[in-house]
Amino acid sequence: MADTSPNQRFSAAARGTMQLIAARVFFMGSGYAAAVILARELGPAAYGTYGLVISLLLWLEVLSGFGIPRAAAKLISQTADPKSIVEATLAGLLAIGIILLALCWIAAPYVAGFFDIRGGTALLRLAVLDLPFNGLYIAYHGVLIGYQQFWQISVTLVVYSLSKLLGTLALFWIGFSVEAALIVNVLATVGALAYLLFKFRWRLVLPDRRLFRSILAIAAPLAVLVVTMQFVLSAHLWLLKRMGAATAEVLGFYIAALNIAQLPMIVPAALGIVILSSVAAALARNDFALAQRHVSNAGRFVVIVLAPVCVLGAIHATPIMSLLYSPTYEAGGIYLGILIGGYGLFALLDTLLHALIGADRHHLASALLLAILPVVFLSGIGLIQLWGPTGAAASLLVTLGAGAGLAAIAAYRRFHVLPVAPLTLARVAIATAVAALAGVQIESSGIAVLFELALLSGIYLLVLAALREIGPQDLKPFAVWKS
Repeated sequence: MADTSPNQRFSAAARGTMQLIAARVFFMGSGYAAAVILARELGPAAYGTYGLVISLLLWLEVLSGFGIPRAAAKLISQTADPKSIVEATLAGLLAIGIILLALCWIAAPYVAGFFDIRGGTALLRLAVLDLPFNGLYIAYHGVLIGYQQFWQISVTLVVYSLSKLLGTLALFWIGFSVEAALIVNVLATVGALAYLLFKFRWRLVLPDRRLFRSILAIAAPLAVLVVTMQFVLSAHLWLLKRMGAATAEVLGFYIAALNIAQLPMIVPAALGIVILSSVAAALARNDFALAQRHVSNAGRFVVIVLAPVCVLGAIHATPIMSLLYSPTYEAGGIYLGILIGGYGLFALLDTLLHALIGADRHHLASALLLAILPVVFLSGIGLIQLWGPTGAAASLLVTLGAGAGLAAIAAYRRFHVLPVAPLTLARVAIATAVAALAGVQIESSGIAVLFELALLSGIYLLVLAALREIGPQDLKPFAVWKS
């Protein structure tokens, strides 16, 4: 295969990003639909229990990956014949998932007691059945990222989303319960994994020990990074529950708001893996200028896309909660307004950390996250004692703001380019302010909120275009049908 030019490689990365973002939009949209159905049918108290169990499962699934998918992606992108790396990744993560399942089965009663989850032992054991299937699933993702098969990853996300949504809809006939919702979560992973096994029939063999040790050597700092990151994203909820600062119903409101606030994660979920493999590939070719271009354009993309999402989402938080979950959940609006800002900062933090990983700065990326752990505990405990659930949301905002600032400094020192140009920041701030001021003048409720948000987004884009921050060249990557 002939080598491609830097512009072609950059365009491919941009298109891959948009394909993944399109899939993530579908993933999040169907996920929100499933969450809304569960929240309405289970009620705030039971939905709060479900959300807490799922948050613990997500942390365990990140732990089970041990950073191996990202390490495999980096090695595959830099290796001419990565077959042995693929086999080691698949077998290793499946084995880790099975071992972790056994350990979690034993630990379930103690974890349930720690968080005071009623009937928690059975619920946790149901949830962790997902671990072996998820291990193989994320192994496939790491391999596909290394091959830069972003289109296939996008298809897999759609398959997973449909599996979960259809499973949730089936509960109207089977009956709604926390247990049934957890089983649906497992079956969704099985559905996506079945597609991958059918589409890519790589052999599942015992990995070469030396090779697997070399993968683990790269993965270890990545494991610290991803496990710490998931802890940072979950600690505010765990502290809120452990400190008893919210009733079962209020916890349900908080988790419902948290689900919507995670909308900005669409961007880093797609952009991060593209940046990791693209920066690694550029530096492997000694093309430092292309690596700089990837980083600066990634930062610009995050700010342009998410600034209006966070600001307009905060302004309209209460009507959004009422529209999606019913007026019963309106009290969660204040939490949504704060949490969505935190996840906007997370998008920038995660993108820059992936750029550092692609540039062989694994230890630095991990150190940055470890450095903000004191902020997690100090702000979490202090603010929750002062303001309860509102303080928990504020602690996430403070923590991720500190992390994003440190990551921006580290990225500048490594790539000698600002993640976001000051002129871009100024233009985005002006456009966002104009859209926000227009939004304050309009009062809407129900489905009209969606039309208002669409109108305000259009105003934002028009102002950016008038300021010459965006143009026709920014639309090319949106041709997501070009694989």
